Amino acid sequence: MDQSAPNLQIKLIALDLDDTLLRTDLSISEENKRALQRAENLGIHIVLASGRNYFSMHRYAEELFIHRRGDYLIGSNGAQLIQASTGKLLEDLKLPADFCRSTTAEIERQGYFWQLYIEGTIYCNRMNEWAITDHQLSGLPVEVISDMDAVLSQDQTKIVVGGEPARIESLYRELKNHIGSRAEIVTSKPYFLEVLPKGANKGAALERLAKRLRIGMESVLAIGDARNDFDMIRRAGWGCAPANAEKEVRAVARFVSAKTNEEDAVADILGHIVFS
Repeated sequence: MDQSAPNLQIKLIALDLDDTLLRTDLSISEENKRALQRAENLGIHIVLASGRNYFSMHRYAEELFIHRRGDYLIGSNGAQLIQASTGKLLEDLKLPADFCRSTTAEIERQGYFWQLYIEGTIYCNRMNEWAITDHQLSGLPVEVISDMDAVLSQDQTKIVVGGEPARIESLYRELKNHIGSRAEIVTSKPYFLEVLPKGANKGAALERLAKRLRIGMESVLAIGDARNDFDMIRRAGWGCAPANAEKEVRAVARFVSAKTNEEDAVADILGHIVFS
């Protein structure tokens, strides 16, 4: 793990939300806010990169004033690139309807709960504790799908499967083997597995955004904690992680904070890398 000071100026900071920038109570600490404001004052782009969609992310963009600066949001684990000031989708990758139909049928056959995200609502196959947990985390309303044929006749951004962590890990390995060539398979929480369009991951989306802004990846700092952050941490010139990050994420990070998301890890990382 290389912890030497960067030779090039950081021009973009990409931040995961849950368990990275956000504390367990889903708030952003004042210390993290001050650090991000200081970075913004240096002319650095601040980009939120989350598994959440715009409807669940925009309150944090407003809290950090990102929506006033014209910066971007990477949503739905890289399936969407969003203009923060307007909510306009600049990229919107989709899973084909026939793929969604066959995949959800197999997932349901195995007894899993699954859900889709349409506009600002979570739609689940059956009401369950995981959908309710997602509602509590995201703030989005949850409904049971009333017309399955109509919903599954449309392309979708992602399919999320909820379950006990051991079952989710087993399904992760199975789906990676069976449909990994046609879709991105990640876990965003130990109890949430996500099936996404091919090419929809935070790392690829971050590279596309950096190219749009004419910023080299060596000038990008990315911070994340979970498996869905792995590719973003690996591709960024300065991939960083909080102390609470998963082992595989810490292993590829260039710098790992001694502090967790509860202890202002983002501010700590910026202090070491950006302000040192």
